[in-house]
Amino acid sequence: MYHTKTLNKLIEELSKMPGIGPKSAQRIAFYILGSSKEEAKALSQAILDLKEKITHCSICNNITEENPC
Repeated sequence: MYHTKTLNKLIEELSKMPGIGPKSAQRIAFYILGSSKEEAKALSQAILDLKEKITHCSICNNITEENPC
């Protein structure tokens, strides 16, 4: 099946995740492709929020939004 450069890039990035092989990455990519723009934005924003707001507690090493938890 032919995939565009953009779709291949998403599949490649998703495949880097633990437990996500190329076939699962393709399924996720097609799910995102079929979703609304708002749903795709919400997913991408949730990922960005995770990276910006979540850290590990310096005392117990648990996941937290405040350090120390």
